[in-house]
Amino acid sequence: MKVFKIVPVVALVAAFSGCVNDDVYNTPDLSGYCTTIPVTAAVSDIFTSALPAWPDLPVQYTDDKTIEAYVTSSDEGGTFYKSISFVSVDGAMGFSIPVDNYNLYTQYEPGRKVFIKLKDLYLIKNNGYQAGGLYNGNTPDDPDDDAVGRLSGATYQNVIFRSCDKVDEETLVNHMTIAEALDDANLNKLIEFENVQLSSTSVGKKYYDPSVNSIGGATNHTLNDDLGGSVILRISEFANFAGDVIPNASGTIRGVLTKFGSTYQFLPRTIHDIKLAGDRFIPHAPIGGTAVTFDSTLNEPFTSYATNFTEFPKYVNDRTEGNRYWQVKEFSSNKYIEMTSFGSNGSSINAKAYLFVPVNFDAASTMTFKSQFRFMAGQTLKVYYVTGDQYAAGDPFDVSTFADITASFNIQYPASGSQNDFLQNATFNIPPSLTGNGFFVFEHVGTTTITTTARIDDIVIN
Repeated sequence: MKVFKIVPVVALVAAFSGCVNDDVYNTPDLSGYCTTIPVTAAVSDIFTSALPAWPDLPVQYTDDKTIEAYVTSSDEGGTFYKSISFVSVDGAMGFSIPVDNYNLYTQYEPGRKVFIKLKDLYLIKNNGYQAGGLYNGNTPDDPDDDAVGRLSGATYQNVIFRSCDKVDEETLVNHMTIAEALDDANLNKLIEFENVQLSSTSVGKKYYDPSVNSIGGATNHTLNDDLGGSVILRISEFANFAGDVIPNASGTIRGVLTKFGSTYQFLPRTIHDIKLAGDRFIPHAPIGGTAVTFDSTLNEPFTSYATNFTEFPKYVNDRTEGNRYWQVKEFSSNKYIEMTSFGSNGSSINAKAYLFVPVNFDAASTMTFKSQFRFMAGQTLKVYYVTGDQYAAGDPFDVSTFADITASFNIQYPASGSQNDFLQNATFNIPPSLTGNGFFVFEHVGTTTITTTARIDDIVIN
C-alpha cells in the first residue's frame, strides 16, 4: 500500500496547493459513480471495541471489515487539504482519512454516504480517530517514528467507496454552544455555532491576514459566542475566500471541529458556512459572586483560596472575550490572582477578564492594591469603579459606562520583555459624591501580541 506522510491538516492547510500544475494533476470526474457494499462492522466497534487501548503508534487492522459513514468535510473552499472527515451513520463518532488527492469534494461531498474497507489500514487516535496507510519515516527498521500517512491516489479509491445514498447535511449538523463542542467526542463532526462573532481585533481584517495571529500558512481568529465560549477559527491562506473582509457583525458559523496538539480548531468549509449579518453583542460568562456583600472595609490577600481557584463567592469573576478568568496562583509561598492572554507555540488569545469587588461607597474612604507584571509586552491592566444602579452582580455590562480610575494608582510597569516585583500602588480616595453600593473592577485586556501577565495582591479598602 503506497502512502505519504501526513502533516496535520490544521497545521498546514493547503500549504502546497499553490504548486499544483493542473495540466499534470487532473482529478477524474467520478461524481456519477456509486456503489453498494455490505457493511460488516460499526464505526464504534472499530475505533473503540476492537482497539480499546490506543497506543502511541499506528496499529494495523487485519480483519476484512467494511464500515459506513457520512462525509462532513469539503475541500471545495480550500480550508481542508488532502483529508476527509466523516461521522458514523448514527452520528456518534467522527474520524478522518488522509488522502493524497485534490478536489475530493467532487466525489465525496458533505452528506454523501461512503463505504470504507478497513483491511490492512492503520488506525490511531491522534487529534481524533484516524485511519490510513503507514508512513514509516523512511526508517523501516525503526517503528518509533511511524505515523498514519495519506492513502495514495491509486489506493484510496479501493478503500473509500462512494455510496449511491446522500443525505441533506442539515441532518448531520450538531447545534451546540462552543463550550459544549470542545470535546474530543466531537472531532470531525459537522457543528454549527449560533450567536457567534469574531474577535474585535479581527473585524475589518481579512479571513487570512498575517497581522492576526497567523502561523503555518493560516490565520487563527478567535471566535466567541454570547455565553463566553471561544475557539480558534482557522482559515488557510489558500482558502478561496481568504481575501474577504470580516464583517462587524454576529451570526452563525458552520464547520468541522479539529484539533492540533491540545488546541481545538474550527474549520468552516466554504464562505457559505459563515453567515454574519446581525448586530454584535457583548458576551459574558460570570462565575462566583454567590455571597456578595457591600462592606466598607476589605483586606484580601487571597491566602484562603486554593491555587487555580476562580469562583470567588465574595467577588464576580467575568470575561467578555476568550475563555480565561482571574485565577489564584502561588509563587514563593505567596498567593495572588493572575491573568494573561499568553500561550506557548502561537496559542496566545484575545482575552478580556474582569474581577468585580463589592464596596459600600458611603462608608468606605480609600482603596489600594499591589500589582506585579511579568513578561512585559504591553499594558494590560485597568481599574474602574461602577455604581450599583449601573451594574448588578452577574449581569451583562458595558465597560464604557464605568469610571476609569487607572491613573489614580500610578501603576508601574517594567521595561519591555522584563518583569518586576509586587509593588504597592498609590491609594484611590473615594470622592464624597460617590455614594451607595457598587464595585471596584479590575480589567485585564490581552491580545495575541499584548501578552503581559498581570498579578494582583492585597486589595485593601478602608
